[in-house]
Amino acid sequence: MDTIRPLSVKRFLKIGPPGYGDIRGDQERILAELSEEFGTVCFLPEIREKIYPLCRAANWEITITLIKNKNGWDLVELESGDQRHRHVGIAVDLGSTSVAMQMVDLNTSAILGEEKMLNQQIRFGDDILSRIFYGKDHRSHLKEIQETTLATLNQLLSQLEEKTGIKTKTATVTVISGNTTMIHFLLGIDAWPIFEYPFAPVFNHTGYLNARELGLGTSGYVYCMPSVANYLGGDTVSGLLMAGLHKKDELGLFIDIGTNGEMVLGNRDFLIAGAGAAGPALEGGISKNGMKASNGAVDRVVIEDNVLRVRTIGGVKPLGICGSGIVDLIAQMLLNGWIDFSGRFNSGKSARIVKRDGEYGVLYADRNESGSHEELLFTQTDMSQFIDTKAAASTMVEYLLERVGVEAAEVERLYVSGAFGTYINLESAITIGLYPDLPRERFVFLGNSSLDGAVSLLTDSEKMEEAIRLQKRIEYLEFGAADDFLSRMFASRFLPHTDFNRYPTVRDELKKRGRLR
Repeated sequence: MDTIRPLSVKRFLKIGPPGYGDIRGDQERILAELSEEFGTVCFLPEIREKIYPLCRAANWEITITLIKNKNGWDLVELESGDQRHRHVGIAVDLGSTSVAMQMVDLNTSAILGEEKMLNQQIRFGDDILSRIFYGKDHRSHLKEIQETTLATLNQLLSQLEEKTGIKTKTATVTVISGNTTMIHFLLGIDAWPIFEYPFAPVFNHTGYLNARELGLGTSGYVYCMPSVANYLGGDTVSGLLMAGLHKKDELGLFIDIGTNGEMVLGNRDFLIAGAGAAGPALEGGISKNGMKASNGAVDRVVIEDNVLRVRTIGGVKPLGICGSGIVDLIAQMLLNGWIDFSGRFNSGKSARIVKRDGEYGVLYADRNESGSHEELLFTQTDMSQFIDTKAAASTMVEYLLERVGVEAAEVERLYVSGAFGTYINLESAITIGLYPDLPRERFVFLGNSSLDGAVSLLTDSEKMEEAIRLQKRIEYLEFGAADDFLSRMFASRFLPHTDFNRYPTVRDELKKRGRLR
């Protein structure tokens, strides 16, 4: 990054000590030194308490840390000596499944360390809705969820401190990017209104929060990316900061499919968005043998000469299958005729297609092949649930495009965000109809844009106003209010779709393989 305009600013001051004829208060002495550059500066109460004896012990050579607010600047830290060399911030992607955190050097924008772990909220339910129900109308339950959220964050802070050797309590500002529900839980606020009609959250924007008062093991302020709506959160706003749709003439589509599916279509002239629950299917959560992307998870599948081969994360024997593996598996079975276009297994096509407990499934690892010495199956029930999720995601895209009056082919750039989008095989995703069939060079994979957006705000304070403008500009569609949404979803339940003309490259490949005439 060429220009560093961090959210917090450090200045080293050499102040004349009080003496005869100059008996101004210590606080006023500091403020006088700052007034020309910063104008109005406010001391946080806990920082005022540090002035004496720190300033006198430091011989009035001190480093102050300031954070800009609407009315001026807040003085959030006071240190003895010149401490400008150590100026760090914390960026967080507060996901419902996992939480990622980075320590950022605010002098250079360098990433000093990164840690990731499962969100401990999972003990209140794998899906967000279970957690919302747990906290509904129960202050003690909400407190539990909040404390668990903070425990996750503080554990990551400890891990970062151990890795970098830098005390996280010296971090001057923390930016947290997460969906609307996660930020409600972070603040200990009942998220039920997000789920109940008319689906309006308690708040969209937190402003600055005091880190210590919140219970976070850092200093200074916490800033949460603003949300747009119930299912369109600050993580999407972060993603848009990285994609930059709102700055470009070309028509772009931003997609982040995980537990929820979030989509934004537009350019510098307009932004229209929608979101809905995608469920755990795309993270492997719908299958008995499904798992997160970790060691032992099948993440790649190939069928050649009617022989199924799998690859696992870590190169070990398979223990289950994650989302990218499921997408590969379904795509490969479709291309090779192991399933029909509705996802039904063709039992005579392979010995791998077996019947267990009255239900067909594909045996992607038998007892000798699996690391658990148990059969690993992807069943017809798993298939049906996955196709429901795929149908919901593709219908959301279709609905956005139709609302604007454009065809998928007119999308000049498609930005794919999130862990699932990063590791998925693009050809497989298009084959099953999860993404539109566009020229492959139009796809841009952003990775964890939620975390990257938080870092961009840490290192460029102008991004704050940009994020707030984005929040206000986006037109949000309620997919549930569309009369024909369910009928559209039904059409999308076929692989890749009932209308093969929407997927010309898939159609041509199926014809080449004799699957279509």
